[in-house]
Amino acid sequence: MTIVYDDKDLVSAYRQKKKIFYIYIAVLLVYLVLCVACLVYYLNTPYNSPDQTAPKWIVWVASCLFVIFSYVFLAIKYQRVRKYYKLISYLSVGLKAVNNSYFLRYETPELKDNVDYYVLMMSEWSKKKSEYLDRKIYCDKEKPLPEFKCGDKVRYLTQGNVIVGYEVVGHDEEFVKELEKEKAAKSKSGRF
Repeated sequence: MTIVYDDKDLVSAYRQKKKIFYIYIAVLLVYLVLCVACLVYYLNTPYNSPDQTAPKWIVWVASCLFVIFSYVFLAIKYQRVRKYYKLISYLSVGLKAVNNSYFLRYETPELKDNVDYYVLMMSEWSKKKSEYLDRKIYCDKEKPLPEFKCGDKVRYLTQGNVIVGYEVVGHDEEFVKELEKEKAAKSKSGRF
């Protein structure tokens, strides 16, 4: 079975999260030092001196830039790294399910919980409905995309619809032919 994630991924995601957090703390400290320096300079100037306007403007501009930087950095970059770390850490403790399904096709990539995924469509047998149903399986975009062909029978391990491990068990040409017949029948009836 091909394993998608290993322990190195968790460690590298943790280091990346920590590094980005420390970069933000460094920028915050620079901002605070600038504000304190401007405050000290402002307090040491005489009352109603024209030199008092420069520290005010410096703090106003620096505050605006810092707020914009914080919003962009924390809401986009740090949030994405944090969500990715959370995904990988849940893989080690979350409930996993093993399924055997037929691979149908690749769909357009999606963003789910601030993590980019490839979407794999699998045809899975439903015991309740006694028919094949389509199921979306997500594959991390930072990992190599599994090379499946339509009709491959795949045994895969998932946690929260994210593929953790997989192996191709076989290939069924009859399933592909039946799928093409269904597509042709749906296109003739106008439902496809």
